[in-house]
Amino acid sequence: DLITELKPCLTNSMNRSDLWQGYKLMALSYLALNDLENARKAAEDMLEINPQYPPSLLKDPKDFIDLVNSVVVIPKFSLGLSAAFGINYSFVNVIGAPYTISNYTKTYTSKPGYQFGIFGGYTINRNIDISLGLYGSVKNYGISYNTNGFNVNVNEKLTYLEVPIIAKYTFGNSRLRPYLEIGGYEGILLSAYSDFNSTYGTTSQKLSDNNVSSNDRRNNTNFGLLGGAGLTYKVWQGHFLVDVKYCSGLTNIVNGANRYSDENLYFKYYYLDDDIKLSNFLLSVGYVYYMNYKVIRHNNASKGAN
Repeated sequence: DLITELKPCLTNSMNRSDLWQGYKLMALSYLALNDLENARKAAEDMLEINPQYPPSLLKDPKDFIDLVNSVVVIPKFSLGLSAAFGINYSFVNVIGAPYTISNYTKTYTSKPGYQFGIFGGYTINRNIDISLGLYGSVKNYGISYNTNGFNVNVNEKLTYLEVPIIAKYTFGNSRLRPYLEIGGYEGILLSAYSDFNSTYGTTSQKLSDNNVSSNDRRNNTNFGLLGGAGLTYKVWQGHFLVDVKYCSGLTNIVNGANRYSDENLYFKYYYLDDDIKLSNFLLSVGYVYYMNYKVIRHNNASKGAN
C-alpha cells in the first residue's frame, strides 16, 4: 500500500528533501518485500538527488545500509585549490656546451620556490579523471663560478603562469585513496629577474646588481611533461589532497638571440646565459570540491561500467 501511495507523489514538483526521502521509503518498502531489483532502483533514485547521503548505523536497517553502500556514486565536475610554499625545487639541465667569457665552470644549484592555483576536473569513471589547471609558479635557481679572482653568485627568479593538463588514476574505494597521474603543461613567462653578487678573492671588494631584468633574455613559453602521485582523503563534499609531481621541461628557456644584449653582465661579471631546460620537483596540498555527482546504475554496471 505504501508503494502504491508513494509512486504518484514522486514527481519533480516536490522539493528535493521530500523527494529523496520518498525514494528512501520506496527502497525500504521494496526491501521489506524482498524485491531487491526495485529496491536498488529506488536507492539509485535517492542517491541521484542526495549523493552524499550517509547511512546511519543507529537509524537505518542493515540491509538498507548494505544496499546504499553497494551503489557506486562518482563525482563528475570538480573545482579545487592547490597551494605549496617553499617546496618547489628547480633543476637545471644545460643544453650543449656552456657559454663563458673566460675559462671557468658554472655550478647550478636548486633553490626553493612556490606555486598556487585552481583546477577543474571531469570524472570519467570511479578510477579515472582528467583535469585542467591554472597556476602561478615561482621558480628559483642559483649559479656560482670563480674567474679572474672573482667569486660570482647569481640568483635567477622566474614567474610563470602554467596550464597543466593531467590524467589521473585513483585506486580503491575508501575514504583514503592513492593515485597516479601523468600529463603535460605549458608555462607563460610573466617576469624574470636576476641578482648578481661578486667578491674579489678574500678582500672586501664587492660588486652587486639586484633585480636585473632578464625578460628579453628568456623565451616567453616553456613546455614540459609531468608525472606524479598522491593521496586523497574524503571530507564533506570533496577531498583533501597531498600531491608530489616531477615536471620535466622540454624547451630551452633562454633566448639565444639576446644572449649578448646586456653588456654590463659580461663586462662586469663575465657572465653569459647557457642554453638550459628547467625542471621542477614540487609538493602541493589542497582541497577539491565536487560540484555534482553521477550514480552508476545497476543496468549500466552490468554492461561493464566501473
